[in-house]
Amino acid sequence: MKKKVFTGFSGGIDSAVSAYLLKKKYNVTAVMFINTTNQECNKISEKDAKTVAEYIGIPFKIINIQKEFKNMVIDPFLKSYKNGKTPNPCVLCNTQFKFGYFADWCFKNGADLIATGHYCKSKDGKLYKGKDRKKDQSYFLNGISEDTLKKTIFPIGHMTKKKVRNIAKKIGLPNSSKRDSQEICFIDTSLNEYLNKNINSEKGDIVDIDTNKIVGQHNGIHSVTLGQRKGVLIGGVDEPYFVAKKEITTNKIFVAKGKYNKHLWKDTFVLEDFNFINKKNIGITKGLTATVRYRAKEIKCRPDWSSNTILLNKKVWTPSIGQSLVLYKKDECIGGGIIKYIRQ
Repeated sequence: MKKKVFTGFSGGIDSAVSAYLLKKKYNVTAVMFINTTNQECNKISEKDAKTVAEYIGIPFKIINIQKEFKNMVIDPFLKSYKNGKTPNPCVLCNTQFKFGYFADWCFKNGADLIATGHYCKSKDGKLYKGKDRKKDQSYFLNGISEDTLKKTIFPIGHMTKKKVRNIAKKIGLPNSSKRDSQEICFIDTSLNEYLNKNINSEKGDIVDIDTNKIVGQHNGIHSVTLGQRKGVLIGGVDEPYFVAKKEITTNKIFVAKGKYNKHLWKDTFVLEDFNFINKKNIGITKGLTATVRYRAKEIKCRPDWSSNTILLNKKVWTPSIGQSLVLYKKDECIGGGIIKYIRQ
């Protein structure tokens, strides 16, 4: 008897081709979760997903989890911004929802395994980069557990995006020409507009971090990100200012003059909630590289696990508290944690 696989299904090309490939070997059910309040968007996505599932010839389930998604992803996302941090909602979604709530729901409802259309690979409870380095999504999955990973299949992790699109066209999938989604799934406007709508804004001082002099006014501390230049309204200066620090307690934004200002480059990070994906890697210190942003260049590093501190061999540009720092050993994603503090 074929094992039952519940696969996350959005109606996009990646999840559709994944389901098609899985059907050759497993008893596959497509599961779509409605997690936003945008009814028009939900109807379009639901229609697309249902059409593709019928074309492939697999059962299709829709589960409304707006309340749960709000509690697990949206509320923590907004809270983090309110506290002056810069969270990555995709890391939060994958950790708390896709490989947390979604996985648990699937197993409770009869699944032997789960599957997703992520561009990554797994073997023996370890997570590896996908073949397509430009699409590799292992960074976002740094919070997954070894136990869940052992029950997860990534059908397209060994493929390039080009090959996935070619398969979609070859088998005549109705969504073969659909574009990739680029935005945060629960935001149907710009990030700034979304934050301004959900977080009370107060004007405050913009301060030169080197001279401690007030050089301007901001319209809301959450509306700027570290390293930002555009939108920092300071005129009459010989070099551009970049956002270097946000101070919630005083509602001040500190800016540094010149891209190579020392306050914009950091190499020492204290982490919280670090997750080792595979238990065999707990305490590993040698042969590691780190990245503080998705698709950012990996840098050799030295961890001190007694203090959860990661020291990079080279400084990086304007990392932010709240971002995920993810570790790799060659192609293996060891795990990751949230940046709690950045040392100068």
